[in-house]
Amino acid sequence: MLVGVAPAWSQSRLLQQGNYTLPTGMGLQPQFDLEKVSPVVHEWYTPQHLFESQVRPWYVNDTQYARETYVRYVDQLLEGFEHFDTFGRSLGRGWLVYNWQHVRNERNGSLIDKGITNVDGAQFSSAFQNLVVSSDTDGRSIYRMSVGDRIFTRFSPLTFYKPRFNGVRLDYANDRIEGTMLLSRPSQPDGFSQTNITHMIGGHGRAQVAANATLGLTYVNAYSTRTDLDFELGNPLNGIVPSRQDQPVQKLWVRIRDDSPSDFVGGGRVFRHEIVLEDTSGQVFRGRDIGLLPTIEGGRRVDGALVTDGSETVVLLYDLAQLAELPALQDGQLLTSAVRRATVELSLANDYLVEMASDRQSDGDRYDPEIVFLPVRRADGNVQDQSNSQQISIDFGFPTANELIGVDWDLAYWRGLSIQGEAVLNRRHQKYPGPRPSQQYHFVRESTAAYANAAYSRNPWSVFVEVFAIEDGYSTSHWVAETNKGLAFKADIPRVYEFVDDDDDNNAVPEWIRPFQNIASLGQQETVQELPAWPGYDENRDFIYDHNQNRNLVPDYDEPFLRFRSDRPEFLFGMDMNHNATVDRFENDDQPDYPYKRDHRGYNVYTRVNAGPDASLTLGRQRMELISGDGHTRSVYALGTWVQELGSAGRLRVFDFGARVRDDIADHLRQWVQPLGTAGRMRDLADGLPAMDTWRNTFYVDWTQRLGDVRALHRFKLERWWQRDSKEQVAAREGRRLSGFTGVINKAEWSIPIGLALLEPRFKSEYRSDRPFRKQLSTARSIEETVFLLWTQPLFAERTTVNYYAGYGKQLFDTEVQAGLEVSRLWMIDGRREDIDQGFSSQTVVFQLVNRVAYQGYKLVSRTGLQLTRRKLEDGERQDSNLVFMVINAGLR
Repeated sequence: MLVGVAPAWSQSRLLQQGNYTLPTGMGLQPQFDLEKVSPVVHEWYTPQHLFESQVRPWYVNDTQYARETYVRYVDQLLEGFEHFDTFGRSLGRGWLVYNWQHVRNERNGSLIDKGITNVDGAQFSSAFQNLVVSSDTDGRSIYRMSVGDRIFTRFSPLTFYKPRFNGVRLDYANDRIEGTMLLSRPSQPDGFSQTNITHMIGGHGRAQVAANATLGLTYVNAYSTRTDLDFELGNPLNGIVPSRQDQPVQKLWVRIRDDSPSDFVGGGRVFRHEIVLEDTSGQVFRGRDIGLLPTIEGGRRVDGALVTDGSETVVLLYDLAQLAELPALQDGQLLTSAVRRATVELSLANDYLVEMASDRQSDGDRYDPEIVFLPVRRADGNVQDQSNSQQISIDFGFPTANELIGVDWDLAYWRGLSIQGEAVLNRRHQKYPGPRPSQQYHFVRESTAAYANAAYSRNPWSVFVEVFAIEDGYSTSHWVAETNKGLAFKADIPRVYEFVDDDDDNNAVPEWIRPFQNIASLGQQETVQELPAWPGYDENRDFIYDHNQNRNLVPDYDEPFLRFRSDRPEFLFGMDMNHNATVDRFENDDQPDYPYKRDHRGYNVYTRVNAGPDASLTLGRQRMELISGDGHTRSVYALGTWVQELGSAGRLRVFDFGARVRDDIADHLRQWVQPLGTAGRMRDLADGLPAMDTWRNTFYVDWTQRLGDVRALHRFKLERWWQRDSKEQVAAREGRRLSGFTGVINKAEWSIPIGLALLEPRFKSEYRSDRPFRKQLSTARSIEETVFLLWTQPLFAERTTVNYYAGYGKQLFDTEVQAGLEVSRLWMIDGRREDIDQGFSSQTVVFQLVNRVAYQGYKLVSRTGLQLTRRKLEDGERQDSNLVFMVINAGLR
């Protein structure tokens, strides 16, 4: 892509001074000064960097700026360099902003040039801020081409979502059809020439088939390719084995283990095993016929079968390097370099998981490679009675491409009915390496994913149904080919390209780190393992954790004065439909953001009736199970809501959710935590399965009031989980039969204008009772009472132009003296918590001088002051702290 700023002007001194004309004709024409045709020997010193040179003797070469003003080196009309198109036509002077070239039959034939290393300078990143957009329209249709490093892109929930797409995007739309096409090179997308590369292409189109109905089609493919090969290798979208892996396989491993090791029973049973090889001529060799038998490690022999229960494994090692030495192949009928297909036949039963590896399937280290096993087959469910006995054939190959073919539909409110959904076929291409790319055996593993939602509304009734199924093998990632490592199957940062990113907090920044992921705007490097994420805890959308707005080591609900506005997350209400004791909208994991979890299928249906405009009752049923794993969720539930505006008495909100649940599907999380006195961090939160056979109820109510200048808030939450299992069964799971949370908050504030000053008394009371399900976590009950007193006194002003109460407070002055007193008392009624194990009393005093002023277009706020804190624990220990501060903040508002 070339962006030009000016045409190429003539520098001939035959033009009159001050008359600038465009060159005539097409293409290049010889232009030179006639006096330079003279047959002289001396060198010419006419300046060539100035816009137009005056006629002067050839020997004048001094610089004198007394009479002539200094002329800068490059004039505005001559910025950039001359560029030409493929036909040699001049594109004018400008910069090379973006250049993507792909040349076949050459090493290092793939190049992306964003001006970082060429003479044009990095105009793509500096002048255009990593985004260039071009467009055109004819009035009925429009298209746009965008080239950028961080383009927000979404196709559909199951196929493509990258908030920071790096590549080329083409968009087209008319009255009935709209479509998008994507092109990208995930391996080193910001430059460098490469031989082994990964390309990504994608397209999504949507057509309006009715007034309120659309139908869409999606295709996404990431495939490995090489520039040192030609196009005569079949379908390029099937991919090619990178050169680092494209060598004869010397060793092949097959590992069988228990797919549900936590139950220690019913693991995989191996009754028979054999390898089958095929050479380039199509001849088939069975391992037992030629004497190629595996070395067996692990497992136990039970009734003639190899057994893998719990952590036990069976590993079969086939040494293909010995093919030339086998007695049955003394004539050299088969060499490893002539093998084009390797298949392992297994007779299996029960809950098995099969993985494969080879000497070329490693972490990419050149000197000490670590062999990496990848899963290839799982048993459906957790069968333990050998009823699923079968013989399976598994081919070995390296992943070369991953493609998605999907269809989506959307019907919006047709006679009260709305339907939307999506179905996707995932095809994962693999090829056996060697002997020649054109003869490599190619096979495909397929998985599917689909969901549909339907809603019908006819006041006062409404019905909602959702059904879904996403197979365990469904994948939206592909291994990235790199020049030095080929495919690296293990690394601190997984070397994969994701079609669907993990962005649970919806801030357009993926939580996980992937290779060549552009996070420079965050000041992070690729070595970072993950980025912080707090879904649901950034309601003001400032990308800061709501409960630590000043980003220090103390959460706001534990910090003096700030605690009045901030309530602990435990007091918030929300639905928990996966029954892991965490509200769904606050959950964070390390999985792609599919609408439903992988390896899950089931349905959820509810009916809702509105009892007037302010109240509703919902009754529902949920069924869910793991497809390949072992787990089920069964629940029936009811939800009641009531929201009442009370006029001058405020607003009352009541929610109650109750359910009968049987859930043994673990939903582990990775949550953001802010321990007192330390920096916030991500921490794994295991699902203790508190609802395996449970009654549960969550009741929540809050009431906001405004009585004159007094504002009050009352909040109450009661959550209970009753286990229906026996005491012995619950104790075996290290749980409590009764668990839950009880919390009460009452707080009020009053603003009293006194002249130009302002007095603000405040009060907050907080009661908490925690009884976790897991016995490893202690129970606790506490109550904390806090009184605040704030005083604001303006200086250097008696009046202000922004005056809500003339002559009184509630005004913003340029300079103010502020003082605050906080007195708090906490009683630990029972138990202990992670951050405190006893009661205490504390007092905090703050004095500060605040000044607000406009400075160089910014609003400048400076604060200078002192904070004194005294805390006395019940055991008599004192914890005092003093803080002197001077802080200056600058902003636009």
